[in-house]
Amino acid sequence: MSNISRGLASITKEILEDAERDARNIISRAEAEAERILKHAKEEAERRYEEIIRKSKERIKDKKRQAISLFELETKNNLLNAKEKIIEEVYDEAIKRLRRYTLTKEYTNCILRLICEASRQINSDTLIIHLNERDHQILTKKRLDELSRKLGVKIIKSDEKINCTGGVVVTSLDGKIIVDNTFENRLRALKDPLRTKIAKILFEEE
Repeated sequence: MSNISRGLASITKEILEDAERDARNIISRAEAEAERILKHAKEEAERRYEEIIRKSKERIKDKKRQAISLFELETKNNLLNAKEKIIEEVYDEAIKRLRRYTLTKEYTNCILRLICEASRQINSDTLIIHLNERDHQILTKKRLDELSRKLGVKIIKSDEKINCTGGVVVTSLDGKIIVDNTFENRLRALKDPLRTKIAKILFEEE
């Protein structure tokens, strides 16, 4: 083999060896980069998985808290409604008993006491009294004259009838001062403290 041939063969071998070495380096770098990317992708996937699990758990907790809050609110409202219903039933029963009381002999004296009470609040020499249909018949002129002398005021029975279970509405002559001493109005004034007392009696164990 000539020197030229040997030189060419040597150069070719060297080129091939360099190419093979470069190829191995490229493959090695590619494998290292692929491994890095794969590791990063795996870490990212694990991080996102953990994040999804964490957020899902938080949503579940929020839903649970909301459900509990709604249940507690609904339970509280139902309890309050039940209490109010019972209290209203007691209030209605009070009205029924007062209605029965109006049929007793003592009731007439009760009306007279209510008129006396109103006269002290109005402080006028003339009083106009308003009654329901039945009480208008019960309270006779004789009884009113006796009460007028006792109080030292003129008492006039209005022809206008009012709608109430019992009691009386008393006004000054000019109508500017009004004292509503009907049973309904007296009970309305007592309803809030009555509601508190009834609730305490009925639900004191709570």
